[in-house]
This record gives sequence, C-alpha cells and structure tokens, in this order.
Amino acid sequence: MRLVLMGGSLRPASFNARLLKHLAQELESRGHQVSAFMGEALRLPLYEDGLAPTSATLALHKALLEAQGLVIVSPEYNAGIPGHLKNAVDWLSTLKPSPWAGLPVLLSAASPGAFGGARGLMAWRATLANMGALALPEAITVPHADQQLDGGGAPTDPRTAAMVPKLLDGFLTLAGKLRQA
Repeated sequence: MRLVLMGGSLRPASFNARLLKHLAQELESRGHQVSAFMGEALRLPLYEDGLAPTSATLALHKALLEAQGLVIVSPEYNAGIPGHLKNAVDWLSTLKPSPWAGLPVLLSAASPGAFGGARGLMAWRATLANMGALALPEAITVPHADQQLDGGGAPTDPRTAAMVPKLLDGFLTLAGKLRQA
C-alpha cells in the first residue's frame, strides 16, 4: 500500500518529527511504500490566490493522489494546527484533482504536555472533514513526549507503545477497504 506521512515541526529536534520517523519505519517494516514530507519539504510559501504552486507543493500533491492513506503527525500550537501544516493543506486544497476526497487519514501527535497533542487534533478533524477526507476516529497521542519517546521516536510508555500497532492496523484496514490500489 502507498502511504504518505506529513508533519512534524520545522524544528529538527521535534518530538513529532521523531514520532513521524518511527511510524514511517513501522509502516515500511510491514511492507508498505512510505513517502514522508516534513521539515524543509513543508516550508512552502504562504498560500496566496494566483500564486503558482512550487515544485515541493506539486510533489506533495502527486504523492497524495497516488496514496491509499495519509498519516498526519502534528504538533499542537496553542491547542490548534501549526501554521506550516495548515499552509500545506491550504495549497493542496486548491489543486485539481483534489487529493482529499475520500482520503483515509490517521492523526497523530506528540507533546510534552499531559494531553499528548490531542487538543490540536480536534482542529484537524474539522479541517479534514471540510475537504472530504476521512479521519480515523482514534488517534495516536504521546503525552509527556519529552520523557516517553526514545531516540528513534518509539513510545516507551507500555500503554502508548501497545496502542500504536493497534491503531496502525485499524488505519491500514480502513485504507485498504476505501482506497484499493
């Protein structure tokens, strides 16, 4: 299955970038083809009507059109969506054909706070639903990520570590049913 992972922070030492790398490795180890867009790949110009999309925007658009599913690994900025990720989504929402209609999405977040980024994921749900994407009801959240992620981005808390493969399984099942290659 072809999957796209998008997110993390623009910060190289981001907890969400570490989690994204871990999820990419998990999916690749299961035999899936993974394209990851993070950091500089998401440093797009601010969306402005009439401005031509960059080659990075077009590459992300192409990857999403070919994907059976998307995993968003999003920091929580003031209980909301980080600007660089929202900007990328806004760019993609203007390109034809839309990559969003019927696209299965797994939301994920890591935060040093007690909620693990869950508050920011609520804003993602409304944005994705507006574009026709189908977010899995469950999400991967890693609270206290400063203490609960190892160097490779894997959760060390037993409960969170056990949750990740279960949610990946549910997401892959949904994506396989909705977007057969």
